[in-house]
Formats: sequence, C-alpha cells, structure tokens
Amino acid sequence: MGAAVIAGSGTAAAAPGDPPDPVAAPAAAPAAPEDAARPDTDADAGADEDGVAEEASGAGGEEETGVLPAHPERPGAEEAVLPETDGTAAAAGGSGDAIVPAEPAALPVPVTGAPAAGADAMDAAAVAKGLEAAVAYALAHVGDAYALGGTGPHRWDCSGLVQVAYRRAGVRLPRVAADQYRATARIPRTSLRRGDLVFWSRNGRASGVHHVAIYLGGSRYLEAARPGTKVRISTFARYKPNLYGRVRLP
Repeated sequence: MGAAVIAGSGTAAAAPGDPPDPVAAPAAAPAAPEDAARPDTDADAGADEDGVAEEASGAGGEEETGVLPAHPERPGAEEAVLPETDGTAAAAGGSGDAIVPAEPAALPVPVTGAPAAGADAMDAAAVAKGLEAAVAYALAHVGDAYALGGTGPHRWDCSGLVQVAYRRAGVRLPRVAADQYRATARIPRTSLRRGDLVFWSRNGRASGVHHVAIYLGGSRYLEAARPGTKVRISTFARYKPNLYGRVRLP
C-alpha cells in the first residue's frame, strides 16, 4: 500500500520503489517563447544585397525560409530603359523585350538667310529679263558707226546708244554719261550682272565720268567707243571701267 497523501501539504512524496503518482507529478515547465523554438537557420536566413533570399539548410532536406525579396519582381518589364547610343532602346528583363522609342531626331534649324537669298535670286532674274530688251537692242546695232552726239538710228555715241536701248526696256535715262551714272544704284564690280552699266571716270566720282557701256557678262561689255570706231563688244582686259551701276526698273 502506498504512502498517504497529506491534503494541502503541496507536492506529495512517494515511497521508494513505488510508481510515481500521476497526481503528484511535477507541473510541466512553461513553453518556451515561439521565437526561441525557431531553428537558428531561420534566424540567419535573410535577403542579400540584390534582394534574393538565401536558402536555409537543415535536417530532412531544403526548407523555404519564408523571407520575401526586398524588391519583388512584378510581371512584365518595369525597369527604366534608356536608349542606346545607336538610337535603339535596350531590352528590359522580363517575359518579352520592351522597346522604348528612340528620341526623335532634332528638326533642322531654318536658315535665316535662305529666304532673302531666294528673293534676291528671283529679283535678279526679273531684272535681267526686264533689261534683256535693252541688251538685245544694243546687240542688234553692233557694227554701227560712232558719231559724237549720235542717237541713232545707225550712228551713236556711248550715252546716246545706252539711252535709246534702255528706253526699249521701259527705263528713262538722262542723256549724258555722268547723269546716267547718278541715275543708277551703285554696285561693286563683284555684283555685276547682265544689263548693268559700267562707267569710266577720271577721278573715280560722278563728276569725272566720261564714258559708259552695257555689261553683257563674263567681263564683256558693248560700247560705242570714239570717233573712227564702230559699235563693238570689248572686254575688261582691253579697257577696264572703275564705276558700276544698276539700272532701276520702273
């Protein structure tokens, strides 16, 4: 027979050799906190620098650590894609290649002087066409005799031939060469074109002008030069002018 249990005495004492009384068994120790019960491998498992979870190894095979990447990937390509140097976009990681359109090419900058240059060319063509009647008239009289004060129809001095020829183009010019120079627009030699007038001056000014001719282009001009000669075509190599004028169309 077992030893008697004294009520209210606390933990019962069992006699040697007898089986332990289930009532007198020591109380179970309090459960350890949940964090302490986790394996050390779980505590050590974490995300590395690129956000990918490390694997925790243990008995019985591999276990998932339950740690999510720091930056979980979402479906599709979400990374910013910059255009490559050849103008095409680089492909982002994902199920397919995401192409970012290349930046549009810069629009050409308009040239400020182009419209003015085009307008000048059109004006030059219009003037040349308008003055061609004067040039054609003068060319038709090559071979006519020179006569001081002559105004045609087949005897001419320099300014008389110019005055009548440009009248055919609708331009009214004064009678003498010096006044004809004053009636034109001053131009440099490099700007000469067919139908302009060229002058010779003793002092380089209008007051010294004594001869005029019609410019034909290519350093050639048509003139009624002096007594004893005929209306002819000459070149700058023979007799070079030093003043230049452009006739103004009405």
